[in-house]
Amino acid sequence: MRLNLTITFLLFITFSSYSQNALVVDDATGKPVVDVFVYHENKEDVSYTNEKGIADISSFPSGLIFFQHPSFHQQSIAFLGNDLRVSLKEKIMSFNEVVISANKWEQNEESVSQQIMTVNKKTIQFQNPQTSADLLANSGQVFVQKSQLGGGSPKIRGFAANSVLLVVDGVRMNNAIFRSGNLQNVINIDPNALESSEVIFGPGSVIYGSDALGGVMDFHTIEPKWSSDNVADISINGMSRYSSAANERTGHLDVSIAQKNFTFFHSSSFTAFDDLRAGGNRSGGYDEAFERNFYVRRINGEDQLVQNNDVNVQKFSGYDLFNTISKAKYRLSPNTDISYGFYYSTTSDIPRYDNLTQTLGPDTDSLAAAEWYYGPQEWMMQSLKLNFYQSNALFDQARVTLAYQKFDESRNDRGFGDDRIRTRTEIVDMYSASLDFDKEFNRSNFYYGVDFYYNDIQSEAFRRNIETGEITETSTRYPDGGSDYTSFAVYGSYVNELTNQVTFNSGIRFNTISLNGETRDAQALTSGASEIDLQNSALNGSLGLAINLNEISKISYNVSTGFRSPNVDDVGKVFEVGSRLTVPNPDLKPEYSLSYELAYQRKTSRMLFKMVAFHSRLFDAIVDGPFALNGSNTANLDGETLNVFAKVNTQDAEIYGGSLNFTAEIADNWAIAKTISYTGGKDITNDEPLRHTTPIFGKATLMFQEKKFRSEFYIEYNSDRDREDIPSAEIDQKPYLYTDSGSPGWYTFNLKSSYQVSESVNVNAGLENILDKHYRPYSSGISAPGRNFIVAVRASI
Repeated sequence: MRLNLTITFLLFITFSSYSQNALVVDDATGKPVVDVFVYHENKEDVSYTNEKGIADISSFPSGLIFFQHPSFHQQSIAFLGNDLRVSLKEKIMSFNEVVISANKWEQNEESVSQQIMTVNKKTIQFQNPQTSADLLANSGQVFVQKSQLGGGSPKIRGFAANSVLLVVDGVRMNNAIFRSGNLQNVINIDPNALESSEVIFGPGSVIYGSDALGGVMDFHTIEPKWSSDNVADISINGMSRYSSAANERTGHLDVSIAQKNFTFFHSSSFTAFDDLRAGGNRSGGYDEAFERNFYVRRINGEDQLVQNNDVNVQKFSGYDLFNTISKAKYRLSPNTDISYGFYYSTTSDIPRYDNLTQTLGPDTDSLAAAEWYYGPQEWMMQSLKLNFYQSNALFDQARVTLAYQKFDESRNDRGFGDDRIRTRTEIVDMYSASLDFDKEFNRSNFYYGVDFYYNDIQSEAFRRNIETGEITETSTRYPDGGSDYTSFAVYGSYVNELTNQVTFNSGIRFNTISLNGETRDAQALTSGASEIDLQNSALNGSLGLAINLNEISKISYNVSTGFRSPNVDDVGKVFEVGSRLTVPNPDLKPEYSLSYELAYQRKTSRMLFKMVAFHSRLFDAIVDGPFALNGSNTANLDGETLNVFAKVNTQDAEIYGGSLNFTAEIADNWAIAKTISYTGGKDITNDEPLRHTTPIFGKATLMFQEKKFRSEFYIEYNSDRDREDIPSAEIDQKPYLYTDSGSPGWYTFNLKSSYQVSESVNVNAGLENILDKHYRPYSSGISAPGRNFIVAVRASI
């Protein structure tokens, strides 16, 4: 409280020490509003509010002054030379966004020809996502698959895992062992520390390189603004949350310090989950599906099946998650600053729930695995950035980014009745460097740069007898002699405002990639050699037009190419699932895409309508296929004969679909929103559906807001998918994920509300899946939460 009073007193002194200032605050919270555009009716005198919500209006003559911000209703007030305090009423919806992900620099959404979704901090806090995977799913525009509670694999336009790109504060997170199956690394990004998140739909290879076939997920952590005076701005924020479906307990604390030439931010979050309870209302194809009837206990040195007293409690699925971030920035000169960031995330062991429920056959309750869990999923990143803002012949803005990341993960599995547990551990050291530039001309911007990243991968494996402790050798997941992956690229992107209505976007990128791996087991490779050596290069480009037909309507068209070079997971992996053994394919080639996107947008001050259609053609698409190992299509592993598969290039594939987004204020306090998306596609060569396409899904929302209170009632839905629309290899390999009809559709009713108790305290409450429906999003290995009560309290000083 003393700190709060001190800051208020200092703010008052600061405010009073200037003549003719305007203090702008949020009408509901009383907090300062930053970046309000303040202008006089003469249209000549203008100002902006600083980080304290203060705008200097000492040069303004008497008359009417307007206060404008995209998230608040405009207000005007008569100015007679005195200080002003202005309260702005927040809009229930805001439509004007500045995007960063398109070209790595801030850019107005109106000039971008690709579909981009933005989620801001206020929306994140209201929705209360448990992880960043849930943050994306809550948008209704990104489909998220889960194999276990501790996960979440986004699917974007028919691509997922290592074909979509994760970016954190401008640094790519994808490493050389990101697999083509479902990935869980997005949970290492703390949603409680985010300022915003952006998603580029469609290829982002020109700016971001390999892996950005389906899209780019760009996460921006909180960045304190410089103080405009010599008074330090200090803010402390805390959050505590509980949700009932998994008995979730979350605590979060962050601290921000802003001075004139120095800023600091620290955030830490801890979450504990117990076993997840699924819905008890089984209907629509879920009558007896996915019941957790038995689980395994080790009793007197033997594995025994134990009956589950509640088939909707998904034993064992709980885990713990910890995230922390520390960032510091120092202003070296008026035109130069340097910043350092430290990011760390780890988990407890995470049970692989779908594998724990796999039975030995369709007519038996006998479980295949006694244990199957991921070891702690650790991610650490350190980044150093140097920013230049002084215009010269080469650039107006420039940024040097150096980063080091370390990934440490393991897989641990033991068959039912087997005394030996197998542990496979992977450690990836990833180094990256990039130089990015922005140069503005009369009606255009040129963005260009170079980037480099290097991955060093070490893979180890052993079996341990849980009774005797005896250690024996077993095959590693990746080449046991180590492997590395190197990428170097140059890129350029040109944005030209041809007229006041037409903006032309173009870009080009040249990328070279090398991959090397060494194995001590030459028989693991088809050639019998002990090394893998791949050298690839790619030239990618994009062309786009954004045409503003009038003040409210816009048409955009974009054509772009993308590519994904095989990584270590594609060419060097050995693992078995069911009756299949996947082996390395050192002859794998890159896959390429050619994508088209056509969009129409209509936007007014109270309504936004977007309609997008897209089509992608894949060449040399990388898919799972039958393979020959040393001339044989079968192999013996631990006494069992398995069919041999590998990643192979198919001749041709296509993906197509579209989305519709509609948001409108139907009254000052009421708004509605609707999203719907669909993605289809097939492997044309083999006439097979593609794995990561999705059924129709979306979200419909009714919103109400009155000063300090906000509430949303929404419906989330996912249509069914017939068995013939699911790849046969997917059903053959994972029959326990699907019903006799395929993947049933579902819908849920949900309600969330928030109330601003005071300037410093906010309370959120929600009830998800009100009808307690039992359901699973398509291709997921764990059922979604049943009826889930959420309560969260946020406090700040």
